[in-house]
Amino acid sequence: MPANHQSLLAALFLGCALTTALAGNPQRLGHSTFTPRHTSPDDKGLYAAAIDPANGYAYFIGNYLWKLDLTGDLPVPVGTALFAGQPAFCAIDPAAGQLYTSKSSLSRFALNGTNAVTSNGSLTLAAGYAAEILVDDSDPNPLNHYGYVLCTTTGSPARVAKVALGTFTELGSIPLAANESNFVFAATADTRNGYGYYVNSPGVAGDAPLVVKIKFTTGANLPVRVGALAFGVPGDFVDGGSIDIVHGYAYYGTYGSATLPARIYKVRLEAGDVPPTLVGSVDLPAGEARLAASVCDPTNGFVYFADDNTYPGHLYQFTLNGTNLPQLIATYAMQSTTNVPPPNGTTTNNTTTNLDGVLPFGEVFFRSAVLDPLHGVAYLGQDSRPNQVVKVQLAKADPITVTNLQTSAGAFQFGFSNILGGTFNIFATTNLTLPLANWTPLGAPAESPPGQFQFTDPQLTNFPQRFYRVTAP
Repeated sequence: MPANHQSLLAALFLGCALTTALAGNPQRLGHSTFTPRHTSPDDKGLYAAAIDPANGYAYFIGNYLWKLDLTGDLPVPVGTALFAGQPAFCAIDPAAGQLYTSKSSLSRFALNGTNAVTSNGSLTLAAGYAAEILVDDSDPNPLNHYGYVLCTTTGSPARVAKVALGTFTELGSIPLAANESNFVFAATADTRNGYGYYVNSPGVAGDAPLVVKIKFTTGANLPVRVGALAFGVPGDFVDGGSIDIVHGYAYYGTYGSATLPARIYKVRLEAGDVPPTLVGSVDLPAGEARLAASVCDPTNGFVYFADDNTYPGHLYQFTLNGTNLPQLIATYAMQSTTNVPPPNGTTTNNTTTNLDGVLPFGEVFFRSAVLDPLHGVAYLGQDSRPNQVVKVQLAKADPITVTNLQTSAGAFQFGFSNILGGTFNIFATTNLTLPLANWTPLGAPAESPPGQFQFTDPQLTNFPQRFYRVTAP
């Protein structure tokens, strides 16, 4: 190797500034059981959940609304739970100190800092039955925050009502298309870009699910229906989903059945006023079905789904896999018991009257989930009596170790090993002190074979020295 190339190779090796990569496994940390059990009405549900990670609280809602302190090893209830009537959806506005639930009417709860939540009124909407709410809190002034409420009406397409949250008043509504009428779960908001996404679950066996994109608007202007994407096969019931606003994708899980396997759909959200497009879908193995809750962790490159009506409950870990379909990495069983459960897919009551709160079928029936990105943990809400929330440490980022540095025919090459399907980007600069925004993007490394990444920079001879950075994602 020529002397100048030897010196260059040493400089390249020392200047290879490496960020984090995808590695590690989720770990169940334990659960909190909220006793004593309510019986009039009964504890059940936890179909809805929201999190305020900056202040250290989560909110899980079934028949009762629980405020949970997340600062300890396991969640701890704050104050007395409030009767909420088992709404299927909620949204939080931490800056305004409010939580909203949608079931028939739009209900509002004050977060109250370190104190227990309190009811803060309800709003009956002229647009119809309030099924889902998304909050646009992108304006730094909470008085300029708005709610977009998916409302259903008998025999008519759904409508999206806009609510001024500062005054808690309905500003008006728009209709969706004729076949867009049955909405229950999996709505997501992209406040960074100003859009909301509602998933229509099939109302009849011959229908396929679809996702409707609406545009958030300023002031009293009503929302705009951008368009919709029909995806899946007739009868697929979407029961959980999450959004990756960093890379512009949504992931939807189906409930599955004896004839339809549980399936993950990946949808590209598309920039601007363009309807979503379908990337494709992946099926879970036989017997792994009934996906009902999801969180997405774009920082580390994974999306997770938890299931309902399987014994014990499970958490499924998928890589986001760039522009490709997600890949199932592993399936993690939650805590079981010595009791003999019914067959998967058979509904039973996970109920106890014992003072210790030990449930007969363990950690099952996951219906909601939230992500704490500050600590890399997820919280899974169960449909049990008494209510129970499971805490899971998610896959962490580990340093990349670069290998196989070499020069060849005026090009610089290096490689590294990591999780299959990992998403990485390569940047370069001649000045190591520059911020990453000023580095030159070179593209993504090639993965071949699976889990082995290689990158070649053909511009080696154009620079006296060059520094490289690998980022994930």
